[in-house]
Formats: sequence, C-alpha cells, structure tokens
Amino acid sequence: MNAPKKEVPKGEIKYPLALKLIAMISIIVVVSMGIITVLSSWFFADDTRARVEENNLTMSQVVASQIEGRIESVYGASLSLFDVLRHLPANRVLEQSVVDDFFDRNAEIAYIQVPGKREIFNAKFFKANELERGAAALALERCAAAAESARSGETTMANATPALGIPSAVLAFPYRDLGADDVMLILFSTESVQDIIQGDSLALVFAVDGEGAVLAHPDMGLLKLGADLGGLSIVSELLRSTSDNKQVRYRDAEGKANLGAVRRLSLGRVGVVVSVPQSEVYRTALAIARQNLYLTGIVLLFSILAVWFLSRAVTHPVKLLTAASRKIEEGEFLLDLVPSTRDELGVLTSSFVRMGKGLAERERMKDTFGKFVNREIAELALKGDLALGGTRKTATIFFSDIRSFTAISEKMEPEAVVEFLNDYMTRMVDCIERTHGVVDKFIGDAIMGVWGAPVSRGSPEEDAANAISAMLMMRDALIDFNRGRGGPDKPVLRIGCGLNTGPCLAGQIGSMKRMEYTVIGDAVNLASRIEALNKPFGTDILVSESTYSLLRDRLVVEAMQPIKVKGKEAPLQIYAVVNLVGREGPRTLAEVRSLLGIEAPGAAVDVDKEEVKYEILPQ
Repeated sequence: MNAPKKEVPKGEIKYPLALKLIAMISIIVVVSMGIITVLSSWFFADDTRARVEENNLTMSQVVASQIEGRIESVYGASLSLFDVLRHLPANRVLEQSVVDDFFDRNAEIAYIQVPGKREIFNAKFFKANELERGAAALALERCAAAAESARSGETTMANATPALGIPSAVLAFPYRDLGADDVMLILFSTESVQDIIQGDSLALVFAVDGEGAVLAHPDMGLLKLGADLGGLSIVSELLRSTSDNKQVRYRDAEGKANLGAVRRLSLGRVGVVVSVPQSEVYRTALAIARQNLYLTGIVLLFSILAVWFLSRAVTHPVKLLTAASRKIEEGEFLLDLVPSTRDELGVLTSSFVRMGKGLAERERMKDTFGKFVNREIAELALKGDLALGGTRKTATIFFSDIRSFTAISEKMEPEAVVEFLNDYMTRMVDCIERTHGVVDKFIGDAIMGVWGAPVSRGSPEEDAANAISAMLMMRDALIDFNRGRGGPDKPVLRIGCGLNTGPCLAGQIGSMKRMEYTVIGDAVNLASRIEALNKPFGTDILVSESTYSLLRDRLVVEAMQPIKVKGKEAPLQIYAVVNLVGREGPRTLAEVRSLLGIEAPGAAVDVDKEEVKYEILPQ
C-alpha cells in the first residue's frame, strides 16, 4: 500500500525551480539560440527591411498610377460627354440616346452636375444599387467643401460612401463652358479603386483626400463612416510633405513600428499610403534565418532533449493548476490538488488549494448574506466598506400590500399562511429583480422596493420605466398565482401598488453594531400613502404626478380625483396605470377592474375614517 503524499509545508522551498532551469538550460540554450538570433538579425534584417521599403515605394507608385488612371477616365469621359451634348441639335431623343450610350460605357459614373445649369443621372446605376435619386443630392451636400475648392480653381475628390452606403466619391473640378466659369461635379463608384487597394500582400494600402479624410480603404467600416485619418503619423507626413513620393518610418497609435511610403496624385489632391508593420518585416527575416537552424541542429538537439526531460517535471503541475483555475472560474472552489514537488510549484499548489477554500467560504457567506440584503450591499459588507450615512439620490419608490391580509390569515393555519405568502413573495420579488430593482424590506405582507438606489440604470426616467414594468409583471404574476385558487384554504389575493419618484436619502441607517441599507424621505412617505389609496379608488396600480411626468408618453393611465396629503398644502394628482403604450392587455381602467375582479367604487369615494394621511377632494 502506497504511503500518502506529504503536503509541502507552507512557505518552504527545498529545490528552487530557478536553480534547476538555470543549471541545466542556460549554457546550452542561451548560447546556441543567441548565436542563431545574432546571425539571423545580422545577415537578413537590414536586407529584408530595405527590400520592403523599396517594395512599398514601388507599390505606392503603381497603385497611385492605377487610381489616377481611373480618375482620369471618369474626368475625360465626362468632359467628352458634355462636349458631344453641346454640339448636338435640339433633339431630346437623340440626346437621351447619347447619354444612355455613355452610361453603358461608363457604368461606374452615377451622376454629373454643373450646378444651376445641367445634371445627368445614370438611372441604371441607382436601380442596380437600390438607391433613390435623392441620394445624389445627399452625396453632393456631404461633399460641398470639394465643390467650393473647385470654384477656387482646385480639382478635388471627396468620399461619398457615407451618403450612398457603397464605395463612391465625388470628383469636383473647374469647368469652362462657352466662356462661363463653372464647376463640374461627378459622383461615381470607387469599386474599381477598392479592388486596386485590396491586394493579397501584407501591406495596408489606402487613399485619402487633401484633408486626410479616407477615400478608399480595405476596412469598409472606416469608409462608410468617412473617417478622418489625418491623425495618423504617415498621413500627416503626406499632407505636410512637399515631395510627391516619399518613404516614411513611423509608429502607429499603439506604438508599433511601421514602414511606409506615400504618393501624391497630380489630379484631385489624392494621396496613396502603403504601410507594412515592421514586425511582419522581421517575421520574414526570421523565416529566411531558419536556414541557419540546420547549422546548430546538433547543439539544439541536446538542448531540446534536456528541456524535454526537465519540462515534464514543470508542465505536469502547471497543467493541474491550469485545470484547477478553470474550475475556480466555473465556481468550483474546493480542489482535490495535492502538491507533488517541494519547489515553487509545490508551494503554489498548496496556496492555490487554500485560496480555493477561502473563496468557497467567502462565496458561501456572500450567498447567505445576499438572501437577507441586496447583493451589492453584501459585496460592500464583505469588503468592510459599509459605514453609517447616506447620499441624496433621485429614486422611484414602490410599496405593495395584500388587501384584507389580516382577515385572510385569521381563517388559515399559520403554516398555510407562511406557505402561500412565500409563494406570493417569490413571484413579486422576481418581478422587481428582473427589472433591476432592489427589495428594500418586507413589512409583514407589504413589500417596499426601490429603483435608482443604490445603483441607477442611467436616469430617473429609465428607473421609473423599470418600476412600471415590474408592477405590470406583478399584475400578470398575480393573475397566474390566483389561477385555480378560491375558498378558505386557497384565497384569491388582491394587491395594491403605489409608486412615487423623487429625491430621498439612500444609505446605511442605524448604528455601527446594527445597520440597514434603506431610503428615507418625503418621497418614500408619499409612495406609501399612494399605495393605501388603491382600496378606496378600486385600483391596483397608482402613481404620483412626478412619476407620470417622466413617462407620460409611454403610459396608458386614467387620472384619479386629486388628493390632499397630510403635510402638503397643495392637492396632489395621482393616476391609475392601465398599461404601457403598445403593450398587449387592457386599455381602460374598467378593463383592469374586470380582469382582476376589482369592484369599482361608488359615486362618492368613502375613505377609511381612521386614515388621516390624505383627503380626497371633489372634482
């Protein structure tokens, strides 16, 4: 029978791992790999970098030439069309025939305009790309700056892709017709330009206009956004350089070194950028340097064998720790690991097991504590960050109460009361938590909830919207709860819900020995009083004017009689919530009462004489 493995004492390292690795590997691996690295860098890095820079320069020239050819083709064809149209006799059929023939031969051109004088649409282009003719106007509006530059005598291009949703641009240039100085604007597809820049090389190729805005780019997302690339170092160099062709070494926004080349076109103030990450250059150099590995094969063979035998002692416990870390990520904190070595890995394994036990205990405490308080409060308590005091917040406060609960509970056994009350509370609390609310406390059969404290979902409006959603979910949950109920043992429940939004103080109330997170203030008191009005009004959900004002466009409500609340001079308006706008369900308060079996109050609402918190005013 094998003796049980002895656990490594905490903090004890008998055979340091660093000593094992340094003694067996340092001389062989460091020397052999150092020689290979030096030789590879020495013979190939500079040569490869020089070739890449030369390739970038050549590629920028070739791409610039191809793009310029596309632009000149559009430019020349459009001028030729207008020359032909100028000399045609006044015959609309003949003119349309010439235009149709032109667009058949120049399908990439979508629209040509001499502002205020003539415009020509390529109907086939707009139909093929599922575009409205109004898209041309949007494109020209976006490229208005290019038109202004053309009026100043410059030929410019601007990206029209954000307006059309397809790769496109506007070419703007001065146009002289019969002695008049005009501007010609050509909207055309840049699909052919995109094909040019999307090569199979490692280089990133793109084109920008005279202001640094993107004209063509492999990333269609940047093109559709009309991104301004002027902030890139290489684009800035292109814009301020007096040379039309230049090599550039630069670092990008992430600090990575790149080798690039720029080329400025003679037409349209267009610039072409070619860039290759320097890491790719060295990767190529290292690929060539692999030939030298054969020279040190014998030396590396011994190194690999030594590392292989040694790694078995290292990788096995590392794999066990990796598997254990995955278990901890999945919430399985109690580990069955036993250290097998007396080095750093053994100590790490022991510490890992102890850490898992600590996490398991902490998680158990948090889960247990979280059943009695909000989870965020439980986290703060475990961190020791709880302190007396509070902060002012705008929150939506909720109160609900079971109608005639005292009479119901008197007719039932205590165990039955607890059972049905727990079932009811579970359903209601689930509605609150699913809408990002917090259960503040249970007061007998009543529930107090808060939205907006301790954490808001973004704004008082969204917090109030979540609270309304929770109450409508409660209505549905109560209908489901009452289904099949009836009689003394399973009474049908009716509840009332009150909601108010306003400033309150949220924080820890009590003493350093016993404290509770809650919200207090006039807004809380008003929410409680509004809830009590459901019974005399024959409603199930009432909200205050402050809550309704935040969501008036989202709610279907019916206004109730104004009320006079104790401590308030002015009457307060409250509303019965029928539904959300667009949500299936009742559309009137009468339908709500019919759905829930609530009787409508008589002509004169009779409020409980013992309740002096409010007074209902006649309409």
